[in-house]
Amino acid sequence: MDNSAAHDVWSQLSRAVDEIHNRNASLLSFEELYRNAYNLVLHRHGALLYDGVEDKIRTHLASVANRVNSEADPYLLQSLQAAWKHHRTTMMMVRDILMYM
Repeated sequence: MDNSAAHDVWSQLSRAVDEIHNRNASLLSFEELYRNAYNLVLHRHGALLYDGVEDKIRTHLASVANRVNSEADPYLLQSLQAAWKHHRTTMMMVRDILMYM
């Protein structure tokens, strides 16, 4: 797998992580996503995958933190709890895709 193909595969995985964060995971084929992540690692593009996932999650959590931080005081803890619950669920889905890594 050359660098161009690896970046194409990462682009697909990146969009899938976005869909997971947007609660559209039912539209995804986790078997295909797992296979894509496996192939990236197998063909020595694991750093691209790792760095991309790290950046994707860091960016998403920054936007979640801003959203939770803007909540009015009476709703802050409820918003934080909902964000934490959603984060745990999404991380389990992302973990399933990246299990081979």
